[in-house]
Amino acid sequence: MGAQAPHSDRYSRAVVYACRKHEGHTRDDNKTPYAVHPVRVCEHLRRIAGEEDENVLCAALLHDTIEDAAVTFDNIASNFGGDVAALVSELTNDNRLPKARRRSEMMEKLTKLSPRAKRVKLADRLDNVLDLLNGMGTPEKHVRYADETARLLTACAGACKPLEDTLKDALEKLRQMNAQMFDRS
Repeated sequence: MGAQAPHSDRYSRAVVYACRKHEGHTRDDNKTPYAVHPVRVCEHLRRIAGEEDENVLCAALLHDTIEDAAVTFDNIASNFGGDVAALVSELTNDNRLPKARRRSEMMEKLTKLSPRAKRVKLADRLDNVLDLLNGMGTPEKHVRYADETARLLTACAGACKPLEDTLKDALEKLRQMNAQMFDRS
């Protein structure tokens, strides 16, 4: 199914921008460069969802920059356009809030996301769950992600069946892993 990667200057700039803004950051394993994550999210959108909308793909690459890299909405808008900035903004949590409240608000706003933002969110969650399946994250994070992912799938139902189905399969594997992890008998 997958769509080809755009060959535009803006897309290429978004790849470089995301890599630069996440430079020095790592994933939960403290080894994998963080920039690998937004690139994989973009690839999940292209390969699984057949996404061709360059604004969505750029937003996927930039989806964590406001939240994690001290980038502003205006900076994204001036570099990549207002539509990309609006999509990134939809996907951004308010870092001024305590983590538990931030997660709670993120779950509450899922149903209000645009269909394009929901596709990015599904691809983002898929990549995070795949990391957990590959051994990253604490047992507590595994349990929390299983619960949140089920709720996310309900909130994003109908946004992109191929992504939803792939994420459902990954969630089932995560639940099995969790059951094995916590089965002490």
